[in-house]
Amino acid sequence: MKRPFLACGLALALVACGASPLDSVETMEVTGGEFTISLISRGELRAAESTPIQPPQGSRNPRTIEWLAPNYSWVRKGEVVARFDISDAERGAQSAGLEIDKVDLQVMAKERELDRLMSELGNQLDLVEIEKLMADTFTIDNELAYSRFEIIDATRDKALLEYKSGHFEGKKDNYNELQSAEVAVLSAQRATQESQFEEHKSMLDQYRVTAPHDGYFVYEKTWFGQQIDVGSTVFPSNKIASIPNLDKMEALLYVLETEAVGLAVGQAGTVTVDAFPTRPLTGTISSISATAAPIERESPVKYFTVIVSLEQADPEWITPEAAVTAEIHITRIEDTMAIPNQAVFQGEQGDWVLVRDGRKLVRREVSLGVRGANRSQVLAGLREGEEIALFAPEQAGS
Repeated sequence: MKRPFLACGLALALVACGASPLDSVETMEVTGGEFTISLISRGELRAAESTPIQPPQGSRNPRTIEWLAPNYSWVRKGEVVARFDISDAERGAQSAGLEIDKVDLQVMAKERELDRLMSELGNQLDLVEIEKLMADTFTIDNELAYSRFEIIDATRDKALLEYKSGHFEGKKDNYNELQSAEVAVLSAQRATQESQFEEHKSMLDQYRVTAPHDGYFVYEKTWFGQQIDVGSTVFPSNKIASIPNLDKMEALLYVLETEAVGLAVGQAGTVTVDAFPTRPLTGTISSISATAAPIERESPVKYFTVIVSLEQADPEWITPEAAVTAEIHITRIEDTMAIPNQAVFQGEQGDWVLVRDGRKLVRREVSLGVRGANRSQVLAGLREGEEIALFAPEQAGS
C-alpha cells in the first residue's frame, strides 16, 4: 500500500542569492493557484450489482464443492455452474435409514412383548374369575354344618380373590403405560433419524446449482482474500460466486487506518486500471467502512474499505477483479496559496515564517488553513511574489 501522495498545483521557484551568509538559505517564491490534497490507494474493480450464487437450500450441514464452472466463464441461464460432493450425504442417509429400521423392529418387539404379558394376565384373570365364581356359590346355610375355621377360610379366600383380580387389572394398566412410554421414546428417536434422513436426502436431491441468468461466472473470495474453489467447504448461507452486472462498476479500495484522515462520502476520485494506464476512470466515494480491519490473516495492519462508484462502464476492459490504483481528492481549493510545511515554524504566538526583506530574513506571523502532510494553505500573512526561507539560517549547514 503506498503512502498518501500530496499533489499541489502551485508554481514554485527556488531563488539563488548573493554572497551574504543569509544567502545560503534556500528560498521559494509564494504564488497562487490550485491547492489539492490527494490520497493514493490500491484495490480492485467489482460490479456494483450482482446475483449471488449460493449452495442449495434445505440443509444446515456444510458442503464441499466438487466442481465449479471456470472462473470468469460465460454461463447461460439454467446451465449447471456448481456441483457438491454427496458421499457424506449418501453415508448419512444409509445410516439414518438403518437406524429407522432398527427403531421399527424395537417397536414391534415392544408390541409383541406387551401382547404376551397381556395374554398371561388375561389367563390369570380368567382363573381368578372362575375361583370367584366358585367362591360365590359357596353358601353357609347352616353355620352348624361348618366349623368356625372353615367359615373364616372361605371368607378370606373370597377377599383374596377380589384383591388378586384388582392387582392383575392394575398390572395391565402399568404394562400399557410402560409400553406407551417406551414406544414414545422410540418414536422420538425415529423422528430424529427421519429428520436426518430427509436432510441427507435433500442434499442428494439438490447437489447442483444452475445459473439464474446469462452472464460471467465470478468466484467469491473469503474475508481474508482467499478465493473459493473446488474443495472449499461452505455453508448454505455462504456466497460461492456471483454473476455481476457489468453495466454498473465500482472500485473496492483499501486505505490504511493511519492514512484515512479526511476521507468522506461524496469525495471525487480518479481510478486507473493497471492494465490500461492511459484510460483513467472517474467516480465518487459511495461508502466507507465504519471500522478498520485487517485484510490479511497473518497481519495486524488495519485498513478502511472504501467504495468508489464509477461513472463509466465497458465490459470489454472494465472487468471485475482488475487491479486498480485510485487517487482520492480529499481537498481541492481553487486560487489560493500554499507553502511547504518545512517553511512554517511554531512559537507561543502561533505559526510564523521567515520572509526575505532585501538582504535580511524577517519573521512574520501567518494564518494557516487546510494542512496536509507536506503543504499547508496560507490564509493571511503572505502576498504572492514574496520569498520565504525553506528552513531557519542556523539549519543551513546541517
